[in-house]
Amino acid sequence: MTTTLALAARLRALPDDALVAVLRARPVRRAGVSDFFDLAEALLDPEAVQRALAPLDRLRLAVLTVAGRAGDARSAEWIAARLSEHAATEGATTDAVRAAVDGLAGLALLQPADDGAAPYDAVTGRLDTWPALGLPGPAALLDTAPPAAPAPLTADELAAADRLAAERAFEAVAAVSELLAELRREGARELQKGGLALPAAKRLAEALAVDAAVVPVALSVAARAGLAAIADGVWLPTDDADSWQHATTAARWHDLAAAWLDGLPADLVPLLADRSHAPWGDALRAHLAWLHPASVAETAERAGAHLAEAEWLGVTAGRGPGSAGAALLESGPDAATAAMVAHFPAEVSQVYLQHDLTVISPGPLAPEVEARLRTMADLESRALASTFRFSAASIDRAVTAGETAASIHDFLAAVSLTGVPQPLDYLIADAVERHGRVRVREAEPGAEGKAVVRSDDATLLGTIAVDQSLSALRLLRADDTTLVSRFPRDVVFWALSDARYPVVAEDASGALVTPQRARVTPRGPSAPSRDPAAELVARLRQADAAEEDTGEQWLARQLDQAVRARQTVVVQVAMPDGRLVDYLLEPTGIGGGRLRGRDRAADIERTLPLSSVKGLRSVD
Repeated sequence: MTTTLALAARLRALPDDALVAVLRARPVRRAGVSDFFDLAEALLDPEAVQRALAPLDRLRLAVLTVAGRAGDARSAEWIAARLSEHAATEGATTDAVRAAVDGLAGLALLQPADDGAAPYDAVTGRLDTWPALGLPGPAALLDTAPPAAPAPLTADELAAADRLAAERAFEAVAAVSELLAELRREGARELQKGGLALPAAKRLAEALAVDAAVVPVALSVAARAGLAAIADGVWLPTDDADSWQHATTAARWHDLAAAWLDGLPADLVPLLADRSHAPWGDALRAHLAWLHPASVAETAERAGAHLAEAEWLGVTAGRGPGSAGAALLESGPDAATAAMVAHFPAEVSQVYLQHDLTVISPGPLAPEVEARLRTMADLESRALASTFRFSAASIDRAVTAGETAASIHDFLAAVSLTGVPQPLDYLIADAVERHGRVRVREAEPGAEGKAVVRSDDATLLGTIAVDQSLSALRLLRADDTTLVSRFPRDVVFWALSDARYPVVAEDASGALVTPQRARVTPRGPSAPSRDPAAELVARLRQADAAEEDTGEQWLARQLDQAVRARQTVVVQVAMPDGRLVDYLLEPTGIGGGRLRGRDRAADIERTLPLSSVKGLRSVD
């Protein structure tokens, strides 16, 4: 038998880092856990065991079943040989079984031994109850063969998948780029319970020109690639986002696809790789349900998020992976990108400037051209041929960022296939002339409010004062040319800029400055929070060390546990002549300084002085 006593001794002997790893994999209630016996009992509680068993795949469940039937510790070679006799696991190798045994030991479901490993009795007992819970019992776990594998995609299906995958991959790269641009302009608030705040979700959906349901997928893909992260409850681009946005479409897709592959759960990687040329859909879902029989819904939900991202990124298209998706799963992101690029449209570096102030891109724009164009024109529609539009506000925004009439004109002349239309020339000249008609600076120390808005155009200033979109600024008229706000200069500046007023910011001396609105957050995880597992281990070690006689206390708890469980143990006793003798004893009680129990080897009752008991170990 492998019982609580054996687990308690094992937990106590583990190094701290290994023990912390067990508790991270198997979180337990901390209340009432004051020593390693309490911890062992918490880990082997039936409900705790069920929570640990439910996510396991069929191989690990089968290992527990076969090892449990043996009744004592067995080697990986022996377990693999028994598994080969059953339909569900006939292909199991010794290496795979050895890896499964190591994983199960790390979950405190198997007790490792010199000659192999054995599951704890509570684990075997819980598996035996599964049929009553509507779950497959030990026989069904071993003898239910996997669903038949589907036939590979045909050549015609693969060609269609490649075309659709390339289209989706291109759109995904563009959407992530648009997402980062919008997050740089204004972050998106994350709810405390998880998920985007509704106004932020709607704003991002509109900016990306996608359904609101797509926004979480795009955000997840960006976050997985290290391009967006949460800082102080707000989604922002990371400091890697700018360089990514200026890379080629192929390089950007490479990064997104590599991050998707790296983010796959370990159990999904070989499964998807085995199906890199076959349909996924219902066949894959059926296999996942067979593979994780105790967590069908949870596994489907977990895998579903990754599969949805795969479809959105163009790793799959319709029924299964295209050529690039297959290459990604089999050979990695470099090979996948090479396969995907073959189906991408060529990037262009020139556009058509129209008299109606629109810009037509005849194909996907080179990133450096698009990035510059976006500073002075607004995106109207994105596709293989995108449309942008100039306006007084967009030109004003460019001038605020440091452009001049000459620099704007020179850039447009260089990229235009149709020259610079006269209406656009007029718009640029007018916008540059109007720029700065409204000025914002910080209020003088001690003055009312924090920011001052000035303009010589009294009519324009009056319009600003009554503009309902600016009501949150609490603008108060000081005189005909001045408004005062209780908000800081930069807040007022960006509010006026968003409302499309020709505003500039000044420092205390009156020199023009450009407030930095874009916020980024460092890539990588934030500072670690509390680690409950490490805290529990530290508390247990402290309690263990605090005992005046740890050895005696530990022995007393071992004996008490053996008596309560009626568990046969090996008791080491010091004889009067100094010899140490082992008795195979089933303890029945402790009292009066003596241990009573039945000697299983001699089949007699024994009473031993507790002072002579020097050690105790499990029979396992």
